[in-house]
Amino acid sequence: MRHVIIGTAGHVDHGKSSLILALTGRDPDRLAEEKERGITIELGFTWLDLPDGSRSGIIDVPGHEKFISNMLAGAGGIDLALLVVAADEGIMPQTREHLGILSLLGIPHGVIALTKCDLADEELIELVEEDLREQVRGTLLEDAPVVRTSTVSGEGIERLRTILFDLIAAADSAKDELPFRLPVDRVFSLGGFGTIVTGTLIEGVIRTGDQAGIYPQNKTARVRGIQIHETAVNTGWPGQRVALNLTGIKKDDLARGDTLAAPGSLRGSLLFDATLTALPGARFPIANKMRVHLFHGAREILARIVLLDRDVLEPGDTGPAQVRPEEELFAKYGDRFIIRFYSPLETIGGGIIVDPLPARHRRMRENIPDDFDIMAGDDRSARLNLAVAHGSDKLAPLETALYRAGISALEGKELLDGLVANQSIVLLNERVAVSESVLESLGRKASALLSNFHGKRPLEQGMRREELRTRLMPRAGIQLSDLVIDRLRDREILDTCDGMVSLHGYRVSLSPQEEMAVHEMETVFLDAGYAPPLPEEIPLQPGKRVDRAQILSLLIDREILIRLTPQILMHRDKVDQAWVIAREAIEQEGGITLAEFRDRLETSRKFAIALLEYFDRQKRTRLTGEIRVFFP
Repeated sequence: MRHVIIGTAGHVDHGKSSLILALTGRDPDRLAEEKERGITIELGFTWLDLPDGSRSGIIDVPGHEKFISNMLAGAGGIDLALLVVAADEGIMPQTREHLGILSLLGIPHGVIALTKCDLADEELIELVEEDLREQVRGTLLEDAPVVRTSTVSGEGIERLRTILFDLIAAADSAKDELPFRLPVDRVFSLGGFGTIVTGTLIEGVIRTGDQAGIYPQNKTARVRGIQIHETAVNTGWPGQRVALNLTGIKKDDLARGDTLAAPGSLRGSLLFDATLTALPGARFPIANKMRVHLFHGAREILARIVLLDRDVLEPGDTGPAQVRPEEELFAKYGDRFIIRFYSPLETIGGGIIVDPLPARHRRMRENIPDDFDIMAGDDRSARLNLAVAHGSDKLAPLETALYRAGISALEGKELLDGLVANQSIVLLNERVAVSESVLESLGRKASALLSNFHGKRPLEQGMRREELRTRLMPRAGIQLSDLVIDRLRDREILDTCDGMVSLHGYRVSLSPQEEMAVHEMETVFLDAGYAPPLPEEIPLQPGKRVDRAQILSLLIDREILIRLTPQILMHRDKVDQAWVIAREAIEQEGGITLAEFRDRLETSRKFAIALLEYFDRQKRTRLTGEIRVFFP
């Protein structure tokens, strides 16, 4: 049996807190103002003792419209809803709003308690029940039992308790292998203990001594103690209300809405993709670029809604949207959220996060509906494949794709093996993969770039590798984009050689005119000896339709010209002859100075030093003091 959190919902003064008192023997209202005014203002917490000796936590939420934000801070951790409706008043505005919120949050089970039945006659109670059935049609409570109760006479209390026991026993098992996550709904300090936070542990297991990451602050603290239902324990499990005593952080550094989670397990973003539903019966439709109050976990922040396939989402409709919070949000795949109208504050919709780390989308794109259907679907392999594809332009790590698709690392390995086997993705290394379709697209793009390059610069064997890498994948790192180029080479789309990239099988083919221009350029350098001209100083014969830079590049590719420095090129034969002169001098004299070398070549100091430094780089010589000697 899993741990289950029961949450109340309903209009103000319909008897939620009194009902909890009757069910548990404990009053969830803890503030003096709440007891004095007779209404719940803040979240109240207690528990229900179960027949097997275990306990289920109860969150009692405020019903007044002014405190809906407080209600939402606790609603995200609810597993089982207890909707409370007073028999003498029936459905009221906050009843409808709370019911809509519960449905948008995807709470799977619930029960309806008809309270204050001692204040209504049979005819009124039947009318309220009939209205209730109409109002809950199409919601999570459509088939929920309705229990008539009275905290004065005790009517229905035992039956309600039994129904809660049965619903709790039938609840699905929770997964506890995930990293722990706890939205903070209360922060305070106690003398002798320090900082205390409370919340519902929605994922994972937490133990005393664990390190806890604090988001959005990106700080860490240590869990010194855990308390559940006023009892100290060493372990907290998913679905439990927990109080954590933290060390290493001050009370003032935390606030309601923060999240405690395993360090490094959450990622922040200023946008997320979601399937967004406009609340049926809402007074305001959801318009594109609307500014709203966003509620996620226990946090409330402002956000902007971008509708991706329409301009207006009418009440009751669902569509793809990108939500852009005004502060960094640390969310996960599958998280639920609520949005409220900016002013007046009214709940207008909510949804499910289908990608917590997307790129910005352009609206009205044809692929948006299909992509959202995949990311919102149950085919985890298809989700992972699409997440890899969406991250391929940046060659994002596999762990990012897994996070986006809501898949654990353990399950992800098996899914990745399957995707590789059916050639849906290609592993670049153990940490990074690229979608097969994206790799094919990159191959077509590389072919187009190189084809264009060869057309414009036919005398050059290829494009510099770094230039292709930058133009092909400008958002990817050097090492990873190099791996993509290698994969394209393996597929015989392109060839690589000495830092140059060309179309597969491309060879420079010269026309007679071009061959003559190349020969003339070579002759210029050969005749110049040890004092070659700068490339830009070399004139071309009038009327020749050739490019100086291309000819020089070809001569360098053929190793006819040697680049001594970025500015100085020299004919290979002259470099070889210069080396013979230097070698003989070192053999005879034990070394050679720059001045001696300059004089022997009958050239300037500029060219002599360029040659000697080239020999140094070739590890033929080394400088010792002012003398060049053989490299050891």
